[in-house]
Amino acid sequence: MANEENKNENQENESPSQEEQPIEGLTAEQVAESSYDATEVWNKNKNSLFSLLGVIAIGVTAVSWFNSKEYEDSAERTSRFIEAGSEAGAAEDRFLSFAEDYDDTLGGVAKYRAAIIQYRDKRYEEAVGSFETAISQMGNDPLVGRATIGLGVAQIKAGQAEAGKTTLSGVVSNMNLLPTDRREARFHLAVQAMEEGNDEEYSTQREALGNDLNASDYFTRLEELDRTRGLLAVAQSLPDLNREAGEEFLAKNKERKEVNATDSGLQYEILESGEGDIKPLADDEVEVHYHGTLINGEVFDSSIERGETSKFRVDGVIKGWTEALQMMTVGDKWKLFIPSDLAYGESGSNSIGPNETLIFEVELIGITPKEIPLPPVDSNTTDVNSSSAEAPLVIPGLDLNTSAPGASEVNASIPADGNGSE
Repeated sequence: MANEENKNENQENESPSQEEQPIEGLTAEQVAESSYDATEVWNKNKNSLFSLLGVIAIGVTAVSWFNSKEYEDSAERTSRFIEAGSEAGAAEDRFLSFAEDYDDTLGGVAKYRAAIIQYRDKRYEEAVGSFETAISQMGNDPLVGRATIGLGVAQIKAGQAEAGKTTLSGVVSNMNLLPTDRREARFHLAVQAMEEGNDEEYSTQREALGNDLNASDYFTRLEELDRTRGLLAVAQSLPDLNREAGEEFLAKNKERKEVNATDSGLQYEILESGEGDIKPLADDEVEVHYHGTLINGEVFDSSIERGETSKFRVDGVIKGWTEALQMMTVGDKWKLFIPSDLAYGESGSNSIGPNETLIFEVELIGITPKEIPLPPVDSNTTDVNSSSAEAPLVIPGLDLNTSAPGASEVNASIPADGNGSE
């Protein structure tokens, strides 16, 4: 056993180490005799190395050139897009030109911008075509939702209501689009349903917006639009309602024995009669007190409540007043019932609605004297009394032939004939 152990130990000691293992293909002696020559290695491999470096250099240059070219193209494209919208007058043409040169996402955005301009100009059919092209070019760009909404609304405006509703419904159901775009599409669908009188569709879209906490703005706008639409419907029927109510009132009022009626349809009731028979002409200025109400008793204007009389030309007021004043004498107080066609008609005035029948209590206080032009002055005359003349003031109740205070003096100053004799 000892001999076998010694034998194994000797075999282990005699096996060469890893460093002493011969290189494959060469003997240990050949390896020992060979020497490393750096110059020889360089000469043998320099051409290959230079070729490799050249290829690398060419590759780097090519990549750099392509990157630079791509950057320049991108910069030029961006610059053109910005310039396209710099001047409103020619923006549409520049956006369309840009879209023709670049059939990519940015080109689609340019087409979208052109479509918006066409829509604002109410060229809805052109806008429909531009929106469609923009959508096809924009791909998954976030603006595609806005463009699709624009397409749907433009289709409705162009008379393609069914196509427009289909487009907007597609936006609502497309979960890849932005939530705000889907909400706005619902809003437009609700508005269209309102226009068409489709209560079921309107309620569906309204309820969906109302249940969406983030759609409160659209829901509020829809509620306001609905209220405005209701008020507009009432406003559109108001002229007919007022006319019918006025005609019914005047028909019953005419049956009262105190009421007089003219051929024009004016009705009046004499409350107090003045003295004298002087009546204003159409071009006279008069002073009056008045109190105006609607047939329901609502006061819309009153000089009596203001505490001051009003002055105006007889032909400068509504037809009913012009007609009545020329029948009144100073001191008269009448109650006028004026149909709408002799008042403010269908247009109304401030608090007076369209086709309103009006009621006025009018008192004719006085007529403003007209100025009489002075005769030409003769420089050779010395008659100072001929230099001025005034029209007599109309005073209610004064008769020059009575014995009222001052009457004799007034009569004494008026000659009976042209010669100054009585």
